[in-house]
Amino acid sequence: MRIERVRIEGFGALSRVDVAWPEGKLLLVVDPNETGKSTFCEAIVTALFGLPRGRVSANRTKDRRRPRSGARLCVGLDLIAEGVHWSVDRDLEAGTFRIVDRDRGMDRTKEFIRSGGRDVFGETVTGLPELLFRSTAYVAQNILDGDRLESTLTLELARIADSGGGEASVVRALKSLQDVRSKMPDAVSGPTVSVETEIVRLTKRVEERRSEDARLCDARRQVADHVELLRQRDARRESSRRALALAGVNLLETDRHVLGMKLEELRRTHEVRAALEREAVQLEDAHLFSLEALQEIDRLREERGTRPELLLAARRRMEETARTDQNDEAEQRRRFGPTASLAETERRRLSEILKDVVENAAESTSAAEALDVQWQELEREGLADDLKRLDALGPADRAFLMGAEEERRSLELVGIRFDRRAADAQAAAAIAVGERRERVKRARALVVIAGLLLPIAVFLFLPSGHVPVGVAASLAVFDAALGLFGAIAWLRGARHRIDDEAGKREEEVMSRREAAQIRKKLSEHRLRLDRVSKAAEFPDGGALIKAHRRARSAEDKRKSLIERSARRDAAVARRITLERAIEPFRQTIACPVGVPTGTDAGRQQELLEDLERSLRASGNRAALRASEAARLQREDEDLRTLEKELRRALERVGTPRVLPLHEALLMVKSGRRRSARRREILEVELPARATSPVGEDVELASRISSLGDEIAHALAQIAAGPEEVAILGTPEEARRAADAARQVVESAEAEFRTAERILAARVREGGERAREVQESLFEAEESLRRALLFRDALDVARDALSSAASSAYSDFRRGLSQASRAILGSWDVPYEALEFADDLSVSVVARGGRITSPSEIASGLSTGAREQLHLTARLAAIHYLGTGDRAIPLLLDDPLVSADDDRFVSVMRFLARDVLAERPVLVISCHAWRHEKLLDRLEPEIRERLSWVSIGASRRGKRGEDDPPAQLRLV
Repeated sequence: MRIERVRIEGFGALSRVDVAWPEGKLLLVVDPNETGKSTFCEAIVTALFGLPRGRVSANRTKDRRRPRSGARLCVGLDLIAEGVHWSVDRDLEAGTFRIVDRDRGMDRTKEFIRSGGRDVFGETVTGLPELLFRSTAYVAQNILDGDRLESTLTLELARIADSGGGEASVVRALKSLQDVRSKMPDAVSGPTVSVETEIVRLTKRVEERRSEDARLCDARRQVADHVELLRQRDARRESSRRALALAGVNLLETDRHVLGMKLEELRRTHEVRAALEREAVQLEDAHLFSLEALQEIDRLREERGTRPELLLAARRRMEETARTDQNDEAEQRRRFGPTASLAETERRRLSEILKDVVENAAESTSAAEALDVQWQELEREGLADDLKRLDALGPADRAFLMGAEEERRSLELVGIRFDRRAADAQAAAAIAVGERRERVKRARALVVIAGLLLPIAVFLFLPSGHVPVGVAASLAVFDAALGLFGAIAWLRGARHRIDDEAGKREEEVMSRREAAQIRKKLSEHRLRLDRVSKAAEFPDGGALIKAHRRARSAEDKRKSLIERSARRDAAVARRITLERAIEPFRQTIACPVGVPTGTDAGRQQELLEDLERSLRASGNRAALRASEAARLQREDEDLRTLEKELRRALERVGTPRVLPLHEALLMVKSGRRRSARRREILEVELPARATSPVGEDVELASRISSLGDEIAHALAQIAAGPEEVAILGTPEEARRAADAARQVVESAEAEFRTAERILAARVREGGERAREVQESLFEAEESLRRALLFRDALDVARDALSSAASSAYSDFRRGLSQASRAILGSWDVPYEALEFADDLSVSVVARGGRITSPSEIASGLSTGAREQLHLTARLAAIHYLGTGDRAIPLLLDDPLVSADDDRFVSVMRFLARDVLAERPVLVISCHAWRHEKLLDRLEPEIRERLSWVSIGASRRGKRGEDDPPAQLRLV
């Protein structure tokens, strides 16, 4: 398999990328960080295998890889697999893909779609599932440091061991066995059940049939027992019927006994009624204590209640409270002294003054402490002495010192500017003189030439010269013109830029004069600076400037020092003001002179607050006493009025006025009892005893006689004697006993019928049902034996295939070790081979045979060496998995981050020389300088196998495949 081109419309940070992968070249993608190099590898894997299967993981991947530029989420590949040129395009946004056979121009998408819409294009062209491809052929970024081969490689051991291409691999055979085990052929317990379910159901059916057969055998043996049980149930039924008849006799006897007792009660009632009539005649004088009069007296009595006692107790408590308040006032005057005699406004004024004194004391202390701390900090930094010296200067000197450094620099710059201006003017004047001399020199040369030609012209005019007159005249005119032109040029050249030269000379003189004045001012500035430094006791002006510079750099601390000093002075001034304000209260607070300390002022303030609280409490208690006295006065008047009304109500029921109130109430109590008894006799007892009709006693005697005859007849029917008859407490109890006996009879009847049915069922089950159970038991045992044989055959096949898979797995690990030995042999490293454990963890065999465990690799080797060993394990696995026609490409995302220069060169040489011969190789890196410089150490024929690509460059247009790195613009 070989990828020819990678096309990315939009994927993460990439958009409109079109990268060609030349045949036989190691594709080297070099770009800075955050340009989408790792995303480029993920795009290749996604183009091969598509998005993850699950809806949640697919949506999460789409959200994570959504293009930042707003382009459509689409990727595509052009590749060759097994001689066919394929083109795959995936629209990840819509979830669709299209696979085209470019040789025939046919759309062959349907050939790679399986049940459920599963896409198998990547598995088909690579021969590996996505998980195995990611664990071998794709080395992600920063994974080699703690890398470990995935255990999912074991799923492909049978495919590796199978030389026929995987159609009859162990993995598929095991899966087929598992499918057969999950669906029992010709199952009898259900349409589609597993072998284990078939065995469990048949075992349960056999046990049910065996228990049913045993139960039927027991049923035949239990027929005689059920006959005896039926006889016992019949005897119990007859006994319960006789008990029911006897319960009816008991009910009649209980009714006769109750009627006799009622007849006796009726006779006693007549005697009691006569006694009540006599008692009512004796209580005729209680009619004065009517119900209305008694209710009025009860109302007034309840309203009076214990109010007199409560009124007396309240007056006593008020007297005790008054005495307590007097004692508190005396204690208050003794405790607070002169302060207690102050008015409320004076106390408030004194409290405010004392509060200000406390705050002033705290402020003064904190300001002094802060000022001391500031000075100590300045002394530690060496600024205190400098500040004191600088503060000792006069205002004029301080103002001069503030701009001394800037003024000096300004004067120096101005002097330099004037010197430069004088030099420029001098140079300009020299240029003007040079130009004038050059012009005069040229004009003088023309005059000299004209003078030299003059004798020739004169000679030509001589008769002996035999020269035509025209030629002689022309030469004479030319010579005259040349001489005239040279003379004019001489005159003009002598006056060329004389004014400019004079101006520049004057400018030079004035600039030099100004520069001299500036240097004079600079000298005076330095003399004054020395004078100020001596006045401030500094050794020289430089020391003064440095001290001033340090002071200016500590300007914040100096301002803080000034603020703290001002804060302390303000506290002192405030203390003087408070001393004048506290003058009228000196005798009160016992402070003869000055201002009290913060502690004394705070104590005095607390004393004033206690006095305020005590005065408020005294005022509240006085107000409460006044309100309580008014309430007691009203209560006394209400109580007197209530007692007058109660006395009038007592007189209305015949109580003498001369009796005390409590004796009158006792008299009313006695009259209440007599009146209540009379009303009870007349309204309750006599009407209750007058309800029995006339002749009821005769009727009761007749009913009692008839019940005796009925009882004798019933006893004769059941052949029972009078001694068997029982009298219960009430007729209701007798009826309940009869109902219970009736229920016992019904239960006995039901048990008898049940025993008859069970006996008939046992007789029937011992016949036809037993034959049916025997036939069903035989069929179930045969089906169970068949299912057990089928399960045992599956177990034997699975064990054989597992043994073959284990052998293939050991061959795989041995093949990995041999491949790693070949790879390490081509590198200049102190290791011979890699050993792989059952979980594919890697250990190293060093030269000499010593084995380095995985823990020693993690802790004892450098990061570069560990990454190189883990890369070797990956290369060995991919070498073992992807040889032949399906030589899948190797994707390496910056695998040599921690490798040194020699290891980097050796690994790149191995990839370009050995691995590239087996499969296409893609290496991604962000170290452009390293690849440009260190790869110069490779041989020319190996460097020719490298094809440099920039993803940023590919976004702007296609670059030539064989362009050298010097012509590549790295984005």
